[in-house]
Amino acid sequence: MTRTLDKAQAQAAFDRAIAGEQEVFGDFFLARLLGLEITYPGDACEVAFEAQDFMFNPQGSLHGGILATALDIAMGHLVRAAGTPGTTLEMKIQYLAAMRHGRVVCRGEALRQGGTWFLRAEARDQEGTLVAYATSTWKLLKKR
Repeated sequence: MTRTLDKAQAQAAFDRAIAGEQEVFGDFFLARLLGLEITYPGDACEVAFEAQDFMFNPQGSLHGGILATALDIAMGHLVRAAGTPGTTLEMKIQYLAAMRHGRVVCRGEALRQGGTWFLRAEARDQEGTLVAYATSTWKLLKKR
């Protein structure tokens, strides 16, 4: 399968990403590049974005690394929203369906909190179909 890259769309995403002046939670290079919308409904963190041509692999579906990044951000921002920075110790992802177009919503939730956090996140397409899910272990870092 051959895909045609929408160069204007890719350039607009890159321009948006480099326009930022700070690297802070919710507004950092990758979030701007991918057009991530980060919200905190209840005890969760949601990361939503529109799948765009430059995010697709040559097979015509959203690259797994893009989904992994969004799932990781959903979990990591949830840890950070609790007031302490953390780092991913391990993460496992299972891909269930190919994502070929539209909006993606990744929702991260804590399974257990403490000095070490255990989290999960789900990625769903615009129809609500589960396309991937992840589990991870996070270690809290000392505040500087």
